[in-house]
Amino acid sequence: MGLTPVMLIFSFVVVFIEEYEWTKRNFLPIILIFIGGYLAEFTGVNYGYLFGEYTYGTVLGPKLFGVPLTIAMNWAMLCIAIRSLVNRYTNNVLISAVLAALIITGYDVVLEPVAIKFDWWWWDNVSVPFFNYVCWFIFTFIFQLLFRNVPIQTGKSFNILFIHLVFYLLLMIV
Repeated sequence: MGLTPVMLIFSFVVVFIEEYEWTKRNFLPIILIFIGGYLAEFTGVNYGYLFGEYTYGTVLGPKLFGVPLTIAMNWAMLCIAIRSLVNRYTNNVLISAVLAALIITGYDVVLEPVAIKFDWWWWDNVSVPFFNYVCWFIFTFIFQLLFRNVPIQTGKSFNILFIHLVFYLLLMIV
């Protein structure tokens, strides 16, 4: 299994603690993101809808119905951290949701080759379907609309995602 699930759990905890002042007011939306993220992945893995036909390996930790439990946490971590970033520039709910969805979808574009290379997951038709990115954008946009009372001045939890991206890019070089 390795350290990947530990890194994801640690990242989520760091993000949640850094953003505690606004995440405590958005606890229900975060729970809904956990559930929604898990159900979206469940639908994708078990039925091939939404993201395309793909399968998770064992690297991301224990699975429930084919979906690693860390995946729901990852959806929440990404949504919180990127909202922290975009709210530095706008507090408009709609603009924040669109910007966050674009950034998180871009994050997935960088993540996909790394995930495939290291068997975190793989696609049945070998390449990542474009519709995967469309779904990432749609789900993230919806998840972002769930947040309320997010102050303009938030923490700096988004920095952990820059660390992730650098790590992913280094892994692709190796």
